[in-house]
Amino acid sequence: MNSMKVLAELISSQQILNLVSAVNRKPDKVVFLSPDPAAFLPAREVMEKYLGCPYEITYYTPETLEQIIQEIPADEVEIDVHGGDDFAIAILSAVAKKTGMTLCYPGLTTKTMYTRKGDELQKTALEIPSLTVKEIISLYGGAVRDLPEAVFEGDDRNAVHACNASRRYNNKRWADFCQEMSNLAKRNEGHTVWKAPEAVYREYHSIFRSISCVFRQCEVKEGTLLLEFANPEYKILVTDSGVPFEYETYYQVEDSGYFDDIDIRVNIDWNGGEFNRKDPNSELDVMASKDGRLISISCKSGKYDQQAIYEVKTNAIQFGGELAIPVLCTDYEHRHSEYKEKAETLGVLLIQFDEMRAGKAAELIIEWMKTH
Repeated sequence: MNSMKVLAELISSQQILNLVSAVNRKPDKVVFLSPDPAAFLPAREVMEKYLGCPYEITYYTPETLEQIIQEIPADEVEIDVHGGDDFAIAILSAVAKKTGMTLCYPGLTTKTMYTRKGDELQKTALEIPSLTVKEIISLYGGAVRDLPEAVFEGDDRNAVHACNASRRYNNKRWADFCQEMSNLAKRNEGHTVWKAPEAVYREYHSIFRSISCVFRQCEVKEGTLLLEFANPEYKILVTDSGVPFEYETYYQVEDSGYFDDIDIRVNIDWNGGEFNRKDPNSELDVMASKDGRLISISCKSGKYDQQAIYEVKTNAIQFGGELAIPVLCTDYEHRHSEYKEKAETLGVLLIQFDEMRAGKAAELIIEWMKTH
């Protein structure tokens, strides 16, 4: 008859660590321990996908915790102590010492599983599942809205590069152009061919010429500018001034081939579950995942202030916990030494315009992850 091994885990706000422990210890059952009688697993589907075994949630108090552990029906009980408060950890540590149970702790940044039985400490390589951006966000209680976003690949990248080059040539002029195009989008909603006064072409003729690959038709007839996009999805490139830079950042991260998953313009419902218009939500420019860690990237193509540093830090923690990597990519031609210092103090990777134009985004993120 096969022996029964149970992993008892203090439920953590960083449920990815609960998941990683179970994946590595390979129990026959997981017992999640919570001080909250109404506790539940926000990312139930993700947990069930990777656990590979049944689980239950057990409510405990400091007075009942030791008894609960000792009464778990199993041949072997291991205890993961990374979650919970100091008192709960102290109780479980004492139980393990008295009974000979194994304590374990997953170190995600060190990629090491630490186990202690008696006085013997062992370290083994940590197996980390390749989680998607969506799965990591759900482990922290959020949910990604299923909104279609274009990912321009192949020849479509030429349109992105053309728009980004035009933006860099004159950022203020590009912003004005995009505002004009946004207004045209509203007036021409539902039409394949947009119509505008000839004055629009005269005002922005140099930009229209520089991004000619975006349009199938761009000509003036009888005093009216006629515009038809080569790809209807190109509209987003010229109606939101910062979008081309977001895609360039996305390409730099994607082309590295290093990350497990990558997504762009990710809309997140903070409350998870069923989406409600009144729910707080955020749209994050670029997000990636690697070894269970979330990389949250904010893209600033124009002027920015220190508030942008705080925002990217807040969003990273909100949707990826303390192990998330907050990154601020900028394309504004000015160096702020005080911003760099503030970013380092807050644990934010600030990638400045010259580094972005040298294509170093992925390289710098990878190096940062090695030391943070």
